[in-house]
Amino acid sequence: MSKQPLIHEVFWLRCIACLAVTFGHGIQNGYLQFTEASSYHTITYILYMAILFGVPVFVFISEFLLANKYAAGVPKGFLKKRLQILLMPYVFMNIVYALFTVETWTLTNFLIRVSRNIFLGESSIYFVLIIFQFYLLHMLCSKYLNRLSPKVVLPVAFLINFAYLGFFNFVEAPNHAFAAYVWNPGYWMPFLGWIFYLALGFYCGRNYQAVLSMLRKYRIVVFAMPVITFIIMLFMNKYFFIDQSSKRVDMLLFASSMIFLVMYVSSKIKQPPKIVMLISNYSFSIFLINPFFFLLLLHLKPPAFLNVLSYSVLAFIVSIVLSIGTSYVLNKISIGKYLVGQKMSFKMEPTKNNGQV
Repeated sequence: MSKQPLIHEVFWLRCIACLAVTFGHGIQNGYLQFTEASSYHTITYILYMAILFGVPVFVFISEFLLANKYAAGVPKGFLKKRLQILLMPYVFMNIVYALFTVETWTLTNFLIRVSRNIFLGESSIYFVLIIFQFYLLHMLCSKYLNRLSPKVVLPVAFLINFAYLGFFNFVEAPNHAFAAYVWNPGYWMPFLGWIFYLALGFYCGRNYQAVLSMLRKYRIVVFAMPVITFIIMLFMNKYFFIDQSSKRVDMLLFASSMIFLVMYVSSKIKQPPKIVMLISNYSFSIFLINPFFFLLLLHLKPPAFLNVLSYSVLAFIVSIVLSIGTSYVLNKISIGKYLVGQKMSFKMEPTKNNGQV
């Protein structure tokens, strides 16, 4: 049986999503370091809004690859393998983050912080819990999704996702401690907040060539939609109080439009550059590790000549480099991939657009 070629567009999606999330963390760090009002200038604000699509794209990729390779069902041992390569690093890094973020250090407080990080997703690497929900949903629902038309499933999934996020975006939390938790961050975790990306990923992965043909046919729309949906986001921010995060109701449109734009543009490029492959191959480790280095950077006073934007860019670059370096070193030992994530080893191939990752 011949080896199927890789979908090169996935490397671009993974790389861009990884950079977007990490740069978002860098801007958050910049805001913490430069708290004066003058630091919150328009350019930084617009940049931050423009990169909020990172996590939705990453969870989309997880279902896209599943549907592309396992549309009819997953093989034996599928879940066990992913428990090892995804869940173990997730648990380890959440223990590390608990060490650095527990407010008053006692063993009880530490264990509570660890538990909240791991089981409630109260850390910056919460997306792993969403991906595991996607795995379970794919195993349970793929046979039904194969039978149903995407013309039915996608609008229904969008409406469910829109209504779910819209409720928490626009309805104020009741004056109760539990309700306050559910509104932030409790509603992030259930799959209902991401179900449209699952449906979109499934049908794009299963019908990838047809999707590419559609994008080429409607390329003007592909280029226009990110601009239009981003303007909608800025409008929503101006006239409605919505949290600046990837859980915004308008993110469903913006993230989807960015997915299609990246897929279309990257399909026109013969091969991904080496830097794209490098970041894509280390993307999971970068996702897991980069918050650690941002925590360390918060303890260093920034030079006086930097402002919030220049500091954010510098912190972003430092975090990317150190995350890749840490993963590279630890992946040299057998246990390393279970601590900081496994480095992927995909290499560039000349054939594209008709295979799988």
